[in-house]
Amino acid sequence: MKEFIILFFTFLGICKGFAQNPVGNNLPDSLQNTKATVQKKSADSLFIKDKASVKLFPNPAKNKVELEVKGFEAGLIQLQIIGITGKVERNDQRLLVSGDENIVVMFSLKPGIYFIAVQQKQQMVKKKLVVQ
Repeated sequence: MKEFIILFFTFLGICKGFAQNPVGNNLPDSLQNTKATVQKKSADSLFIKDKASVKLFPNPAKNKVELEVKGFEAGLIQLQIIGITGKVERNDQRLLVSGDENIVVMFSLKPGIYFIAVQQKQQMVKKKLVVQ
């Protein structure tokens, strides 16, 4: 079976493609290595995307904190403020438009140590908060 190689020019350089799909493992070694690399990179990028993170500032705070939320999907998140004894002081749902946003949380809590938990589906991130 003959293979036809198509070369075309783009602004980024020369690209090459096959006019027909090679059957079985008849791919040249260079293309087999490329395929494995692409699969690995796509798996790595999916893993990185699934890693959720939350930054909390200022800490210690008096009555307001800002959460920098990254790695979540667009949609509702569950936001909880939990006391050191495990009592839930506040339980909110917030809407994320893009998944990477800043959220302002206002509260009136007694001075002490609290935890802020942000959860969406199977992802959960907890941060320690000191209230003055």
